[in-house]
Amino acid sequence: MIFKVGERELHFDEEKKVISYEDKVFTPSVRTYGDMKSLYNGEDNSLEDDFWLYYMFRDIYFSAEDRNIFKENLLRYDITILVPKIIGKEQNKTYGHFHPVSKDGNTFQEVYEVLSWQAIYFEQSKEKSIFTPTFAWEKVVMKSWLWHVSINPSSDNYLVMANIIDDTFSANYGEYKDKKWWNYYYESGDWILNPAYQDIWISESKEKSSWTNIYDDFLSHREKYNFLHF
Repeated sequence: MIFKVGERELHFDEEKKVISYEDKVFTPSVRTYGDMKSLYNGEDNSLEDDFWLYYMFRDIYFSAEDRNIFKENLLRYDITILVPKIIGKEQNKTYGHFHPVSKDGNTFQEVYEVLSWQAIYFEQSKEKSIFTPTFAWEKVVMKSWLWHVSINPSSDNYLVMANIIDDTFSANYGEYKDKKWWNYYYESGDWILNPAYQDIWISESKEKSSWTNIYDDFLSHREKYNFLHF
């Protein structure tokens, strides 16, 4: 599979599970079904625990100069690839996380971009849920006070997406664990309320943008990304 970051063509080898660009080869960390199965609305007995659901390619750069610029600004560019898969009745999704509270009591944000196919970005608090259907080249800023997750709504196409985030943070997975995190499950295009919650409001967001790809935009306009810092 080939996808682009700006004018760069990147190759994803579906057998070796690596991304290559010119002489660079990037290898992933992975999430397996065994890592994720407690988060679905019922288990899928057709899947082995070691089945790979998505690949996380962290700290991607295309030149030593680019890498230095990201490092000097304490930011990181990642690419994540979600396989097309229905698990039980649900579309494939990421584990999801919160951002921790910083020293001054605030939390920080994260910017996502779809590189190939389509994503549904889902954010939630204890009182509400927001979902944003997002297509190739569109960007979404994840709000700092909401737990967030990414969904591949397709059973046929890989979802490829990128993000830029503060490189000094560690994700927070603790809150909502007793309720399986999600207050809604996404099944066959419908939002199904998690029975551990009641009266949760859900709405669609239109807050997305389509400026230059975030990798090159950051290199050209670093000050625009200061809001991402922890």
